[in-house]
Amino acid sequence: MTVPRYNFCDLLPAKTLTKMAMAIGLCLGISPLLYAQLPAPVEAALNRAHISTDDISLVIMPVTATADNNTTTSTKTVKSRLPAVVPLNLVQEVKAEQPDLVDADELPPELESTASPSKIAAQKLQTQPAQSNPAEKKTAPASSTASQNKSSAPAHNNPALTQGLVDTPAHESAINDSASDALAAVNPSTVDDNQPLAYPLRHLSELPRTPASTMKLIPTFIALDLLGPNFVWVTQAYHTGFISANTLYGDLIIKGSGDPKLTLQRLNKLLEQVKQAGIQHIKGDIVLDSSVFQGVTKDPAAFDNDPLRPYNASPDGLLVNFSTLEITAVPLLNDAQRGTAKLYYKPLMADYDLPTTLPTASLGNCSSARSSLAPIWQAQGLKFNKSLPTSCGARTFYIAYPDAKDFAKRVVKGQWLSLGNTLSGSIKFLGLGNTVAGDMINTETPLKTSAGTYLDMSSSTDKNAVLAQSVSVLPASPLPFVRYPSLPLSQQIFDINHYSNNVMTEQLTLTLPLFSDPSAAPDTTGHAIKPQKDSYSNYTKALGTINQWWQKNLTTPAPVMSNGSGLCRDCSVTAENLADLLQFAYNHRYFDTYVNSLGVAGISGTITEHAERLPSSAAIGRAWIKTGTLNNVTSMAGYVHGKSGQDYIVVGIINGSTNQAPLNTYEARYVLDTMLDWTAKH
Repeated sequence: MTVPRYNFCDLLPAKTLTKMAMAIGLCLGISPLLYAQLPAPVEAALNRAHISTDDISLVIMPVTATADNNTTTSTKTVKSRLPAVVPLNLVQEVKAEQPDLVDADELPPELESTASPSKIAAQKLQTQPAQSNPAEKKTAPASSTASQNKSSAPAHNNPALTQGLVDTPAHESAINDSASDALAAVNPSTVDDNQPLAYPLRHLSELPRTPASTMKLIPTFIALDLLGPNFVWVTQAYHTGFISANTLYGDLIIKGSGDPKLTLQRLNKLLEQVKQAGIQHIKGDIVLDSSVFQGVTKDPAAFDNDPLRPYNASPDGLLVNFSTLEITAVPLLNDAQRGTAKLYYKPLMADYDLPTTLPTASLGNCSSARSSLAPIWQAQGLKFNKSLPTSCGARTFYIAYPDAKDFAKRVVKGQWLSLGNTLSGSIKFLGLGNTVAGDMINTETPLKTSAGTYLDMSSSTDKNAVLAQSVSVLPASPLPFVRYPSLPLSQQIFDINHYSNNVMTEQLTLTLPLFSDPSAAPDTTGHAIKPQKDSYSNYTKALGTINQWWQKNLTTPAPVMSNGSGLCRDCSVTAENLADLLQFAYNHRYFDTYVNSLGVAGISGTITEHAERLPSSAAIGRAWIKTGTLNNVTSMAGYVHGKSGQDYIVVGIINGSTNQAPLNTYEARYVLDTMLDWTAKH
């Protein structure tokens, strides 16, 4: 008689085997995260987009607020630190009050401060009768309806319901409690909606990838930590000689500090203060000093051969209006001028020809300035090689000027004269100049010359000879007679993260070594104006500051960065890097400022279109996200407040494979939209 031989594993359900493996792994110290699967909806979205699971890195991590702002040592928890969720019935109303950038090249709006969508929603709730408070309504959105339909499916199709209907054998009950939470992390599809995740979910989270603009999360938070939300840049005005009867017999010197948002409007306010100080006529030159940043000018065509796009503008110590010209074309409708468009420019550029009219044509699609107008910056003026397509109607375009210093020179002179002032001399640049020969003084190292400082020169000194020396002649005295502060850092990082402005991010990144010391204790004074610790900055110093801060405060290896904005192919960041940063930020004293700088899913910022791509998403109004997009790159990172009440850190980075067709970034965004939706349901 043959005795049958049984394989013990054949007698157990597959789910039981999985739990046993999980429990054994836990006992052996093997992290269940090594076996983590992607959420089923995310995998389905990847398949639909024909994206391999090897091309996505993902972290979904529960995060808990603690009473002492320390996530690792405190056991006393407090409520969520995220802003209030925007109720669904207020989403459209709140969205309508957000600045809307309809053009990818459009500049950040001219705002002194910006109310977050959560605060706007809270104000609207206060004006509604208590009995009709939408926050208390139970009306289910489309996504909830979908969840209800899913729950009403036959039990054998729902793993959670099936588990509840099957008797639990005695040998399984002993390991259920220890492994069920780990199983939820490893197999996310087993977690019911509205149930919080007990463990982080990670997928290829330590693989370096190109982050695109999600990299902006790094310098914006480090700046908050080192400088504080009230920090301001200060542009200063000095003068040589003397003032008599509203006339300066000497030179006006404007010294930049790296202000990321010295717009046309703010430049005018600075020049008006100069005028109010008693200077209306200048019998001398205007000298611009941008030496606070050195060696940072880049080729605007180097990244993608599209130098006209504002996102390719170079940083500068005296950056004016993002080095970008706004062109508004208005077709003329009267019979005599039909077929012509009138052109308006902001800002004005002195000594540079800007055409006032442009022919229109019935052919052609209206898109970017490059495609629709084919502009070319020439030595003496701007030229358009195409007629304006009539399909544009009245349209505003934005094009970047290739030389930040020459742009500042022409704009400052144009605005000074437009205020009714006069200038007998010219505009000269003091600082590291590598363009516009003859008007630039090539200065590498700030120090005194044999003639003393620029302001100390006597009337007999040959000023031009001093200016021609290869050293920066920085004014040491007297004190500036105008000190014009920038918008506070809190508003600047709002503009950076909401509108993903590249050159503002570079200005911020380059500022870090000037006013901070990452090795020192954090400055908690909250002072807006800080003493300058270094005479000038460059990328070596700036990225070194970021690296030093990272090693001091975080546990993951520092990311590889060649700039601050993410407009780079040689930059690499892991999903774990961003999750590490976001976790540190969550319990930081300035977290409220940081999280409110992020776009709200479906409502504001670059994540506004989330609601259009996924109208039934549970993340609408409850996710605070920074996005990133380059050719072959799509990324999202930020925070989600789950319906269970749990807060999550989410990071998703998709890089297209080099051996496959180019990544469809729209479909890839849908994958990450699905990640947000799935997380928000838990």
